[in-house]
Amino acid sequence: MRLKSLYMKDFRSVDGEALVSLDAPIVLIHGPNGAGKTSLLSAIEMGLTGAVPSLSRAEPDYLAYLPHKDRPFGQVRVDVETASGERIIGDMRVTADGVVGTPILSPLQGSFFSERCYLAQSTLGRLLEIYQHSDKKTDSPLTRFVKELLGLDRMEAIIAGLHSAGNISRLRIPVPSYDETRAAIAAKEKAIAELEKREIVLKTSVETLEGEVREILKRVDPELAATLGDILELPTRLQSSVEESGLMALERSRREVAVLEETWNRATNASGAGERLLLESVADEAGKTFDDWIRTRGQDVEALLQQAGGLFADLAVSSESGFVSRRVSITSRVRVDIARIEGVLNSHEEAVRVKAETGREIVEARTRMARLDEQLNDATDTNEVLARTLFELSTHIHDDHCPICDRNFNEVSATPLNAYVASKVSTMLEHAGRLRSISSDKTNTNAAIAQLERRLSEVGTNVLPDEELTGLKMRLADLTDFELQLNAGTADMQKGDDLRSAATDSAKNATAVQIADQSMEVLRRDTIALAHRIAVPLESHESTGELLRRMRSSIDHREGVLNERLGERRTVLNKAASLSTAIESLSALRNERKQLMTDVTKLRGKRSEADGIIDAAKDLVRKTREARGKVVRKVFNDELNALWRDLFVRLAPEEPFIPAFAIPDGATGDIEAILETHHRRGGKGGNPRAMLSAGNLNTAALTLFLALHLSVETQLPWLVIDDPVQSMDEVHIAQFAALIRTLSKQMNRQIVLAVHERSLFDYLCLELSPAFPGDRLNVIELGRNTTGQTTCRWDAKLYENDRAIAA
Repeated sequence: MRLKSLYMKDFRSVDGEALVSLDAPIVLIHGPNGAGKTSLLSAIEMGLTGAVPSLSRAEPDYLAYLPHKDRPFGQVRVDVETASGERIIGDMRVTADGVVGTPILSPLQGSFFSERCYLAQSTLGRLLEIYQHSDKKTDSPLTRFVKELLGLDRMEAIIAGLHSAGNISRLRIPVPSYDETRAAIAAKEKAIAELEKREIVLKTSVETLEGEVREILKRVDPELAATLGDILELPTRLQSSVEESGLMALERSRREVAVLEETWNRATNASGAGERLLLESVADEAGKTFDDWIRTRGQDVEALLQQAGGLFADLAVSSESGFVSRRVSITSRVRVDIARIEGVLNSHEEAVRVKAETGREIVEARTRMARLDEQLNDATDTNEVLARTLFELSTHIHDDHCPICDRNFNEVSATPLNAYVASKVSTMLEHAGRLRSISSDKTNTNAAIAQLERRLSEVGTNVLPDEELTGLKMRLADLTDFELQLNAGTADMQKGDDLRSAATDSAKNATAVQIADQSMEVLRRDTIALAHRIAVPLESHESTGELLRRMRSSIDHREGVLNERLGERRTVLNKAASLSTAIESLSALRNERKQLMTDVTKLRGKRSEADGIIDAAKDLVRKTREARGKVVRKVFNDELNALWRDLFVRLAPEEPFIPAFAIPDGATGDIEAILETHHRRGGKGGNPRAMLSAGNLNTAALTLFLALHLSVETQLPWLVIDDPVQSMDEVHIAQFAALIRTLSKQMNRQIVLAVHERSLFDYLCLELSPAFPGDRLNVIELGRNTTGQTTCRWDAKLYENDRAIAA
């Protein structure tokens, strides 16, 4: 590729527009300090890379200062021609907020240009420092170049890629499965140990339970204990329970004995024949007494309760209930209804009172309205406006001559005209004030009448019609009368309830004695039949009560035996179920332990395989480091140092110390590019910054830059250098000019060189002038006009035959 042209507008110190040609093997730029030489070179870098890395080292926020002062934006356009003749243009627009546009070079090529092809003036004095500066010495620009120069990318990739294999802790992030496998092996081995402990406990529990089950089974079912083989068959073979059916039969017999005992007790508690006659006589007497009360007082009491209850349609009180109970229910309803009616009547009375009072107030208000209307009619001839007019006119009366009719008021009255008019105005204003007061009073009275009429309408809704009022008063009188009668008849009602209860109880006692005499013989036969059924032997001359007690005792004994056997049966079933669960758990635990052991075996195989890979990786890293060390030592000795030495000696032939790369001591360590000096007569010196003069230090930096550029395969055929000869003497400058010609003519580099001294510029124009047909030298001169704007003039110097020699 070849640089063709550059266009700048308001970029950095360039004020205005500038278009220059770069289409020459060598472009020589001249201008005084501040004319814009560095801005021009920065513009080339911006168009090619899209940034100005040479400025970013000094000012991280340099983008804000790229547009010229007080300009909204700056513009750069670089034109490049490829080897195939294609034109590529990098058009960049810079503002304080950023850069817009697409640069010519890719990011990788842009980095190569900034590091290997462009040497800024501010960078030259610090080049050695910049090349060696980095947070990690193994990642400095100089070290990265050395790795690229030696072709160690693959070796470095192998070493970096297998770095984690050197330590297990470093494998956790890149290869988490390895650490997970190791952790899984440890966890599963721990789980296997825990399972073995649990297996021992479960095995002991199974043996203990099986012994207990067989021991209890011998007592519950000896035959089954003798024939039982597998203990797990026990729940199936022991499901049927004769004890439960026996207990159910005993429970039925117990209930029958209890019924017989209760019947026997009632029969034995009943009296003999004489007492039975007495109870029957008492029952007859009690019944007659109750019937007599019903005929004398009961009918009246019943009639009173029926009438009182009839007052309430929703009140249902059965005549079977006691008289007192019915009275309490009816009295409660009566009191509630009395309270309701009294409340309604009280509201009616209050409404009647308020209605009468409101009517009286309305009549009084209307009477007042009539008086106000009369007063208002009397005052209608008052004219307030006329009074105010007369008052204003009085200010124009200065004597007794009327200003309206021009007559002398003395002819009419002895009173002065001013006094007469003032008296008239006062009287008219007084009447007008009364008129306003009467009108306001009338308005208030009208509002009061309207409010009283609304109140009268509201109160009227609470006044009961005469028919409804009469009905309520009659019901209140009836309810009050019934309440008094019910309260007065409380004693008779209580007596009736007592007589009814006595007659009922006497009849029940007489009936019970009669039934007992008839059922004694039946009860004896039923008891003997039940004793035969439950296998309780009879004893001679034994009473029915004694036989029943013996039967109950036999049932209790049999039930205790069956409950004990049933408890043991349930115990053995529970233990058998626990035993079955324990056996299943033991089997599952053994299967789980077996599966874990299988998993551990597989994981151990994987870990062993991974350990073999790790060992192989470690060996590969070791061998790679050894091979890299051999390459580094060979190249540092034979190639890179030789090129740098040749360039430095060519520009500084008198300097005894020659800069060079230090040869790494070990073959296995990381590559770190360190600079040192070698004396021409042998021996080593310190870092070039400590051993060389300022001029030769710049020469060392310049030759290092050129050596780094020439040591790798050509990627970009450009060298852009900003004022590199500022500290050189004449000999160094002559050597530098010869070196520039060599780089341009023999190595096909397109060189852009900026200087600020006029004499040096003229010398270089002469030394670098075209030497053969087709050769060209472009010279660019920058400056400023009287207004401070940038001026730019460029010229192309072509080859001319030497006429003196030709002649």
